[in-house]
Amino acid sequence: MNMNNMEMSSLISIIIPVYNVKDYLEKCLHSVCGQTYRNLEIIVVDDGSTDGSGEICDRFAQTDSRIKVIHQLNSGQSCARNKGLSIAQGKYIGFVDSDDWVEPDMYEFLCRLLEDNDADISVCAHYIERTATTEVRYSSGMLTSFSGAEAVRAVIDDKRVRNYLWDKLYKRELFDEIRFPEGQIFEDMAVSYRILHKAHRVVMQDCPKYHYLQREGSTTLTKQYDSRKDHLWFLRMYEQAKFAQENNIWDEVPRYVHKSGMRVLRKMLLLPPSPSTDAIIADVLAKMREFGCVGWPQVKLCRAIYRSVKSFFKVKV
Repeated sequence: MNMNNMEMSSLISIIIPVYNVKDYLEKCLHSVCGQTYRNLEIIVVDDGSTDGSGEICDRFAQTDSRIKVIHQLNSGQSCARNKGLSIAQGKYIGFVDSDDWVEPDMYEFLCRLLEDNDADISVCAHYIERTATTEVRYSSGMLTSFSGAEAVRAVIDDKRVRNYLWDKLYKRELFDEIRFPEGQIFEDMAVSYRILHKAHRVVMQDCPKYHYLQREGSTTLTKQYDSRKDHLWFLRMYEQAKFAQENNIWDEVPRYVHKSGMRVLRKMLLLPPSPSTDAIIADVLAKMREFGCVGWPQVKLCRAIYRSVKSFFKVKV
């Protein structure tokens, strides 16, 4: 796609929530501003940063007229994304996290993929960036087309199609009447399956174009185990499964609910008994039982076994 055609192409709105990421933000914004696809509306929402990130946003806006900066009181990533959606003018919507960066041709690639396949959502693969390593799982170039229902099944399976927002390009109308739940985490999981289900066609090609940085202090990484966070993750999986069940999308969802529930219970059973821990275990069990028989006797037996293993091997959670 040559430069003249790019200038006449459909507008893409890229929404970037920003909060206290001054050490990463310039690399992120340079990668977005340097896209081979030029017809961009870059919406940067400064969510009450206190480290100078807001000033970096303003400085970039002074040198690139495509950038629109919104400053707001700290309200969370969901609120920032919703603010961006409320003013986006593009035919297509993309999301970038402000500590990540993208390949120069990412949006040219996703737009061509979407339009050439008459799709509503296009998806690329991604790199996982850590301090000393870079990992990529899907780089074969394989092209796959999904219906909306097939895409929901794939996101529950959580292998090739993930709940991430940032590896996708969406037709803007898919977000009509859909917004991110504010004041919560795992907000991607709360909306991804609903958006995918609205799509007529979702097309994915296994070419990595996005660099996802895993760093300490991010909203998805913590050093210490948080049972409430794990519980909320399970509830998101449960919501997706219930949606699939109620819409007759997949008869294998019980297996995924039980798998997700057992992932949480394995960790919970290593914790000392407490009212809060037992309440979470009871809730997870109740929701698992909606998809098949699971009960407290099995959990009590597992708890005894896990404690014995923990004591013998001095295992830490």
